[in-house]
Amino acid sequence: MFGAGWLALVALAACAQLRAEEFTRGDYRFETGPVPAFAKLESIEATWPAQPPGASDPRWRFWLYDYQVDRRGGAEHEFVDYVFEPRAASLLGEAGRFEIGFLPDSQALTLHHVEVRRDGRWSSRLDPARVSLARREQGFDQDLADGAVTALLLIDDVRVGDVVRISYSIRGANPMLAGQRTTWMRGGFGSPTLETRTRVLYDAGTALELRPWLGAPRPEVRVTPAGVEVEFAAMRLPATVDHGDYPRGYTPRQAVHVGRRQAWADVAAWALPMYPRVTGELPADLEARLAQWRRLPDASAKLRAALRAVQDEVRYFGIEMGENTHRPHAPAETWTRRFGDCKDKAYLLVTLLDRLGVAAAPALVSVEDGARIASYVPAGDVFDHVIVRARVDGRDVWVDPTISQQGGDPASLDLSDLGHALVLEPGTRALAAIPAPPAATTGVEVLERIRAHADGVGADLEITTLYRGWAADRARRDIGSERPEDLARRYESYYRKRYGEVASVRLPERIDGREEGTFKVVEAYRLPRAFEKAGGDGRIDLHAEALDEPTALPSAVDHPGPLRVPYLGRYVHVTEVTVPDDWSPHFAAERMSHSSKAFRFERTLEIDGSLARMRHEYEAGRRELDPADAGAHIQALRATRDALGTRLSYARPASIGRSERETRLKSLLRDVLEEKSP
Repeated sequence: MFGAGWLALVALAACAQLRAEEFTRGDYRFETGPVPAFAKLESIEATWPAQPPGASDPRWRFWLYDYQVDRRGGAEHEFVDYVFEPRAASLLGEAGRFEIGFLPDSQALTLHHVEVRRDGRWSSRLDPARVSLARREQGFDQDLADGAVTALLLIDDVRVGDVVRISYSIRGANPMLAGQRTTWMRGGFGSPTLETRTRVLYDAGTALELRPWLGAPRPEVRVTPAGVEVEFAAMRLPATVDHGDYPRGYTPRQAVHVGRRQAWADVAAWALPMYPRVTGELPADLEARLAQWRRLPDASAKLRAALRAVQDEVRYFGIEMGENTHRPHAPAETWTRRFGDCKDKAYLLVTLLDRLGVAAAPALVSVEDGARIASYVPAGDVFDHVIVRARVDGRDVWVDPTISQQGGDPASLDLSDLGHALVLEPGTRALAAIPAPPAATTGVEVLERIRAHADGVGADLEITTLYRGWAADRARRDIGSERPEDLARRYESYYRKRYGEVASVRLPERIDGREEGTFKVVEAYRLPRAFEKAGGDGRIDLHAEALDEPTALPSAVDHPGPLRVPYLGRYVHVTEVTVPDDWSPHFAAERMSHSSKAFRFERTLEIDGSLARMRHEYEAGRRELDPADAGAHIQALRATRDALGTRLSYARPASIGRSERETRLKSLLRDVLEEKSP
């Protein structure tokens, strides 16, 4: 008589009377109980509309995603109501478990509903005995420990077509971010969504800032005696395709950024007191190092010495708990224990530079969002990293003390991909742009020398690889610490895939030019069968390996843009092939080029007597492309990749062919005799 909608409301009313009860799991606890008073519950549609979007989606349908948060009175109380439907048997494992993370030191979890609707009827599946709590340091592999605990909900008997509803709330938050939290009101997901809502409550009189993204509609703002309420709702949303490879901070979904109105100067004033100037003594061994560094000739040398010490001698590990999520540990403590996260290491470096008479300050940045934070609501929660800005000879020098084994002059280091920074010093009123230094260089240069043997088949191969800039830093960390034998074995395995049999002449030689920002590897091999036989000809396949990584195509070749260009710099691969004088090339000199608004590429082939010289050069100088330029860029990139490989074919003297036949015949006779021997 009343229909499935009435049944849903009855079920919710019954759950609203759920008695609050606490459950413990070792050192951790959670509660079950009614929905918090500030939250507004949405009823769930009885059926999914027959018209798209989502009517026939084969994977998931999201019936509701409702996020509400109450920030009144300085509190933080979040409520989540999530209703979804698995549409394929392969998804039932995922649909039957749900994880909720929270910080037990400052937050409390309450479960409200775990329900399943089947054939129009809701049934509760909230069984506290089936809820486990475990500390799962998901960031431990990234050298982070934040004390987070995960509640794992196992849901019995979930079938294809069931509608699953899970609602919970998390009360409390880290006090370090009080007044600095913002909310992203999102208008789309990776699956079709029937309804999504985001609702935030603020104290009466709170001035708000709303920043729409991709033309998102403006949220509704209501002023009531109880406070200020912001609500963003959207209905019947198609699945949003995420092509990946977007620039930092870009999302293809509409959204609105909402927060308390303030200026970047207010954010700086909030963060600056966490980095007070250190006037007391530092550990004795560090004071001794400072005494040595003071004798260095200039500010640049002092910066380099202090930076290298913090980068290399203090390992990266972050304990992101309590006030130390945002307040750094004392520099003396960081140095003594020899580990710290980005803010710890930045604070230590700033303190050392201060003692050396070099002006420096911590600077907040966003690794995830880069320059796009300039369009966000000013707040402390938009930052996720801390670097250092130093003043050397009247110029700003931006350095990152978390990068180990970094080389080169600090003034040439390029952190411009981070976009903007909030420098924590008195008088800061705005974000500061991080420019690319004029002398910044990064890239890879490879020189391969192949010298054919007189037998017309084998060859000697020598490779010299020179890494520059961040490429050198990566090689220094990865290749520099590898056992020589392991490195040789790994390299030989690679060349066997290209040339078949390979014999190493000597172990690879590694030359670390750290002061210059370079790292070099020299290899030498014998290739018994480098040249394949094709009739009377000999041929060899070449590949410009140095350009493989920077010219990789995006994951979606029909990417609509904007598009991120991940590898800036100059990449050169030169191959020199020397053959006997009586060989004749079946190829001629050539030159080709491709380009887009982000890169240029050129391939040349020159012939000088018995020497053929193939050169590939790729240089990229732009980090992202607008949608209008993405298609042409991908097309040019594809053509560039097609040009990385080539085959050189030579006519060889007839005597070589006879020699090859004699060698093969002798080998065949030897095999026959061995088979007949007893």
